[in-house]
Parts: sequence; structure tokens; C-alpha cells
Amino acid sequence: MPYARPLRVSLALLATALLITACRAGRPSARVTAGPVAAGAAATCFPVETLPPADRRLAEQVLLEFGDREGLYTLAGGLKPISSDVRDVTLRVAPTLDTAAVGTLEQLRRVSAALTCGDLGVFVQVFTATQRLRDSSEVRNTSLVLFHRGGVRRTIIAHRDFFNSLGVTPAADPREVVLAVENAPRSARWRGYGYLFGYPDAAVDFFVRAGEEGDATRTLVPRDFRRIETWHKYPAAPDGPPTLSSFVFAVPKGSDDSADERRLRAAAAPIFSRYARERGTAIRGDSTGAATLWRRWLAPP
Repeated sequence: MPYARPLRVSLALLATALLITACRAGRPSARVTAGPVAAGAAATCFPVETLPPADRRLAEQVLLEFGDREGLYTLAGGLKPISSDVRDVTLRVAPTLDTAAVGTLEQLRRVSAALTCGDLGVFVQVFTATQRLRDSSEVRNTSLVLFHRGGVRRTIIAHRDFFNSLGVTPAADPREVVLAVENAPRSARWRGYGYLFGYPDAAVDFFVRAGEEGDATRTLVPRDFRRIETWHKYPAAPDGPPTLSSFVFAVPKGSDDSADERRLRAAAAPIFSRYARERGTAIRGDSTGAATLWRRWLAPP
């Protein structure tokens, strides 16, 4: 996508005028639900208790932040194959190295190692491109990525020719897949992230087309935005109340909902309803309890 900070893509909303995500991986069905882990394995999911106290608290917060945002639809069965935009870190690399940020990245990697359960995992993505800021310092952006292996695999199969052109096959590890997309040519990078972030195919096509047109004309192609419900909300205006969900994608201006959009919304609705119910009983006042919530959710019936 035509923006400098590559992984604001999951949020898809740099609500300034120049970018917003628009894509979809595969065709969602209302039958894409949480895939239970093997019997007896749920108790060992997200083993945050093995971490030192500070890391354990951070791990619980990270898992809660993913669940409160669009990561819900990754955690609950891979309807959204990957999610990100949680615990982003900007690392200054020149003229001096920001050692504090390096320490934060090391802690996030320790925490990520405990955020695993069946097909689910988390890793720190370091974006390839660096940015030059107004003060002439150079920075590198990073973000946590949550993935669902089954969801990623389904996406690769649904868009086999595209992913095969990047050297990606269904057996690829999700980290390999994200790396291949991150380093793909510009338009292919937009398309690959769109599929992986779980947006409707028509929205992916539009965003790539609009990005290419915008590059050529230096203008923003008109668009509307569609949203899928999330617990966490953003304000529509700088000082307004939080009302906008973070699962958002762009479509042509004035267009009707597509069949894929309707399927995605139908598949997401029961997941959000269940999360809203379970969150109310599992999450404590200190923002812990997410590991327990997801162990219970992912346990076999």
C-alpha cells in the first residue's frame, strides 16, 4: 500500500488522506469458526505463567490488545489470517542507535515465544525500508504480527498463482509468507498484505488499482470504507467519542456491499458477540485474564 510505515496495514486506517487498506484473503464463510486445539492441549496454550512477572503482564496485555482489535478474527479460527498494529516500535538506527528500543524488541520477542496455541503464533516483524525523519534521523519500524497457520494456508490456496509467483506455497511458514510479501514489488506487496489481512477480494483489487492510479496521478482515488465490529474503537473526529472499529477496508466510492463483504460480516458477527460476552467475565480490572479466556475458547467442546 502506498504508505511509508508498512504495517499500519492491519489497522488500514492512517486516517489521513493517503492510505487505507483494502483487501481480503479467500472467501469467508459463516462456518469459519474457532478451531479447537487437540484435547488436553488447551491448558498449555499461551503459557504466560512461564515468563518472569513483567514479561507475563506484558504477554497478557498483548493478547488482550489483539483480541480487542481485529486480531480477534485471527485468534478465533483464522477468518483474518494475520493481524498486526499491536505494540509497534520505531527503532532509531542513525545517527545513533536507540538502545532502549532494542531492549523493548528483545522483551517483545520473549513474550511472543509464549503466545502460541495450536495454529496460532506471534512474532516481531521488522520492516525492510527505513525512513528519514525531519530531524534527519533514520528509523526502522516494527510491529507484532499474530498469525493463524490454517488461515494463512487457506489464503495461499485461494490465491495460489499470486503467492506461487512470490515463491510461496501452502506449506510455507507464516513468517516466510510475510517476509516474501514485505519484499515484493510495490503493487504485489499491497496485494499480498491485503489477502493476508483478510479483506474481500474486490477490495484488494480496488486498493491495488487505486494505489497504482494514485502513484501515476499524485491524487487520492475516492473511496468509501467498510468496517467489521471490534471491541476497541477509534474516534471519528480528533476530539470525538470512540465509535469506529479497527477492522476497516476501502471500496470504490458509492459502491454497494459485495457478496464477499456480506459473507465476511456474517462470519464475523457471532465471533464478536461471543467475545463481548466472554470478555466481560474473563478480563480483570488490571487487564489480565486474556490467556484464560482464549484457553477456554480454544478448548475442545
